[in-house]
Amino acid sequence: MLRVVSWNINGIRSPLQGLTCQEPSSGPTALRRILDKLNADIVCLQETKVTRDALTEPLAVVEGYNSYFSFSRSRSGYSGVATFCKDSATPVAAEEGLSGVFATLNGDVGCYGNTDEFTQEELRVLDSEGRALLTQHKIRTLEGKEKTLTLINVYCPHVDPGKPERLTFKMRFYRLLQIRAEALLAAGSHVIILGDLNTAHRPIDHCDAGSLVRLPLNPTPHSGSGYPAGQYWKVGTGGHFLYK
Repeated sequence: MLRVVSWNINGIRSPLQGLTCQEPSSGPTALRRILDKLNADIVCLQETKVTRDALTEPLAVVEGYNSYFSFSRSRSGYSGVATFCKDSATPVAAEEGLSGVFATLNGDVGCYGNTDEFTQEELRVLDSEGRALLTQHKIRTLEGKEKTLTLINVYCPHVDPGKPERLTFKMRFYRLLQIRAEALLAAGSHVIILGDLNTAHRPIDHCDAGSLVRLPLNPTPHSGSGYPAGQYWKVGTGGHFLYK
């Protein structure tokens, strides 16, 4: 069984500061201790708030894990996602962004779908905030069959009421995410979209339900391989998430 954990960490260096104050060890040992405590094969972090030039070796290199980062290219200390995979869950491919504009062609996931409705500049802008990271894994079913699983770790945009253009940005990001996920599904991969979606399915899912803005989303479920999270997950009054 593959155990995957998602965590909006609100700054990857924040929990390390508290941990290193309590114990003398620091650097990779501190981060390794956090990852081991989570007891997951794959840990997906959002809002890392670290840029490439500020990424230190203790944050990037953790014994027993492979790490993958997507950084904001537009603002420092903003957004960002990271995925840490145990050596036993090393991906066969990894890629930054949804559109392919930052693809290196060496070990990329591929399957971008039809993005003709976007300009190249729009694709670049949507992927410049470090909001998506894909890792692709080979998994084995209970029947012993090998399958492909693609994890899409996302930190979806937040809508600022004072900046209506951010709502447009958010909806275009969702659209690009949908196109990429559907292309991967069509290619035969199982797909899991996880992370901070910045969207509440029901009022009970939000700490301040009165501030919610209803969005005209009509997701279509894909039988067998991928599902819109809101239709298959629900939250109970005690804060526990249950799978339908």
